[in-house]
Amino acid sequence: MTKKYLTTLNTRPFLYRETKLIAELIDQGMSDEEIKEKVIDENIFQVKSVDRRKRFYSEIKKRLDELDEYLLEKLLNSDTSTSKAISLYAIIKKDTLFYEWMREVVWDKILTLDYNLTKYDTEKFFLNKEEQSKQIASWKRITKEYLIDAYHQTLVEAELAVRKDSDLLLHLPIISSQVEQYLRSEKEKHIVEVLLGEVIQ
Repeated sequence: MTKKYLTTLNTRPFLYRETKLIAELIDQGMSDEEIKEKVIDENIFQVKSVDRRKRFYSEIKKRLDELDEYLLEKLLNSDTSTSKAISLYAIIKKDTLFYEWMREVVWDKILTLDYNLTKYDTEKFFLNKEEQSKQIASWKRITKEYLIDAYHQTLVEAELAVRKDSDLLLHLPIISSQVEQYLRSEKEKHIVEVLLGEVIQ
């Protein structure tokens, strides 16, 4: 089966504040239709364009659909770094290309104790993907450049990296022991490994 890759992070990035807003409305028992109406009519994301409000909501809803009740509750009620890690987990689950970058570039670096991530590292990843995927090969250069920036920015906003000149300095996520144990025992090993930056036996 041919993989379908997304460029969603170009225009709908980490959106942590907005994700928590929608998670709170879900937790209050509001229906999808009621939440969508609130997003559009009350502009809770504080963006001018109605189209962007709709696109932000649609993307956030797809991410939150990747979380079970336990993780949704912990997204709302954990410390910020744990909550952001759960939000990142949802993105990794939903976005195949982002997952592959996390596994093939970021995870590999952390396992080899090389915590410096350069733009060239991510450019090289995209060059490799172009050879494997006609879809990615067909993307304009500017699209790939935006995605590289978006991937790096996502790591910064998720608190898995800090900027160091034009590079990123990677570090492991700080996740509450309760949530970490739940991820290890209940969730997909290949995704949790990438999130935690380790090999799970």
